[in-house]
Amino acid sequence: MRQASLLLLLTIGLALCGCGGRSGGFALYLLADARPATALAGTDLADLPLRDQPLLAEEDLAWYDGATHEMALTRDALARVHQVLATPIRTNGIPFVVCVGQERVYAGAFWTPLSSQSYDGVVILQLFGADQPTIQLSLGYPGSFDFTGEDPRSDPRVLETLGEAGKLR
Repeated sequence: MRQASLLLLLTIGLALCGCGGRSGGFALYLLADARPATALAGTDLADLPLRDQPLLAEEDLAWYDGATHEMALTRDALARVHQVLATPIRTNGIPFVVCVGQERVYAGAFWTPLSSQSYDGVVILQLFGADQPTIQLSLGYPGSFDFTGEDPRSDPRVLETLGEAGKLR
């Protein structure tokens, strides 16, 4: 009986930590394992292990443009993104999951323009200069012609939460 109660509490705790334990707002999480983005096809978002803390959260954004899906980052957030993209360069993508509160909304990948692999998903293209504080969520690599399906970037949950936080422009 005691084991059943413990198992129930553990299951509830894991369910509440659907996006790394965050209670609300926009967040972008890296995966807890080292799988390449090219292995995400057909994977259920619920089956992706996320790191405990987001790489980017609402407070890391100065603004988010709902039409272009470009976002301006704080200096600290931009430094974290640069650390993720540091050498060695991964040509098969670095996967992430965009969450709103406890909900996983969509997956994507950081991608390098040095890659010869195409990718059918949302991408954040690798930055080479530290002077530009913006990143953009784009469709497909090397271009939008490599993207199939519906565009998840304008999901109302994402845009509404960013609007409520005063980040949407």
